[in-house]
Amino acid sequence: MKALFTSFFFLSYSLSSNASSVQWGSECVGYYEFELPIGAEIALYPLAEFTNPRPDKMRKLDVIIKRFKTPEITFSESQYGNGDDSVQAQFSEFYYDKYKVGISSKSKNEINFKHYREKVIDDYEFSKLSNRLLEEQDFSLYNEPMTSEEDFNRIHGFLVKDDMNAFTVYSRRTYSVQINGDGRIYQFWAKREPYLEDQSQTAENQWHKKEPEVKSLLSRFTPRELYEVPNKQGFCIPYGFIADDSGQEPHNMAVTYRLKEHPDVSIFVQDLGMAPDAGEETKMDPKEYVTWLWNWQYQWRSVNKELISPKWRTIEMDGRKGLGTFAKAEFEDGRVDYGYVAYVRGDHHARNVQPDLLVYVMQYSVQAKDRPPMDKKEIEEMAERIVASVKRR
Repeated sequence: MKALFTSFFFLSYSLSSNASSVQWGSECVGYYEFELPIGAEIALYPLAEFTNPRPDKMRKLDVIIKRFKTPEITFSESQYGNGDDSVQAQFSEFYYDKYKVGISSKSKNEINFKHYREKVIDDYEFSKLSNRLLEEQDFSLYNEPMTSEEDFNRIHGFLVKDDMNAFTVYSRRTYSVQINGDGRIYQFWAKREPYLEDQSQTAENQWHKKEPEVKSLLSRFTPRELYEVPNKQGFCIPYGFIADDSGQEPHNMAVTYRLKEHPDVSIFVQDLGMAPDAGEETKMDPKEYVTWLWNWQYQWRSVNKELISPKWRTIEMDGRKGLGTFAKAEFEDGRVDYGYVAYVRGDHHARNVQPDLLVYVMQYSVQAKDRPPMDKKEIEEMAERIVASVKRR
């Protein structure tokens, strides 16, 4: 069923007396909506990294166990793109419920989804073959027993099921849903289930158990455009929407935008409704956590960094009070960049109900290229407007 959307565009807003007029629209990440300057782009996986990935062989003994480079999120249109495009997108993460989500850039032509399906199947066949060759190596070198053909096929076999503009690959412990929508490929990779000594578990059993979940996901998912905000309950991913969920699915939707007119400036928005894969920083109080972000995550290659007065600002997102900071970073090459961090801590005993919210407006003036970088005041005012606009959809 096609989800309904509304697009909101606001009157032009002058960031500073020296800035040109900026138009604003509404965008959404996870369960939240906020204002975003018109003319932004989103960091995603280049389509070619899905359909025709770069060779990158890895061997274990004499067996090739990896053939292609792992895709990474970037602002580049090309799979061989500028590394700086990936630097700006380095904090992006897409997780929803039990899935790691992959979203491709948009194809200029119609996607050959049949060819892509064949490529995915070939990847599964390769994995199956490499596992068999590794067993043969172990048998040859260490006299390790070989798995019977029947058991090997049960353990490493897979099953492909087709739907309209989609297909799902089931294996014994996991499954992946691949969708062709509006010139993009959307991937939903289910979390691998724990290993169980269950002789009855097969790819076919997995299909019977998980097909209702897959059918539900496919019926509720729809592509959307940037600045196209759903007007019904559900979850926003970049260029997509999952309708009619509970509103409390575990998630980590961390999306990075970049301004086309100011490619030195990117905007990171995170709706963190699950425990992060991190260490001691998860035990910190909000002030300690923001300090950790500045010291170890953001602008960390700078030779000097200072918070601009007022150093600790009271901000509000989703009707909740939090901390805001605006920082100046100086680098060895003489450049000066600015960044704004706003953080609201959620309920860490029920993150999916009340998630952490984070907005980071960052400058990387190396990317300004032949344009003047955005000035300090513009960055600060833009960040404050974005932060103040964040609300639950």
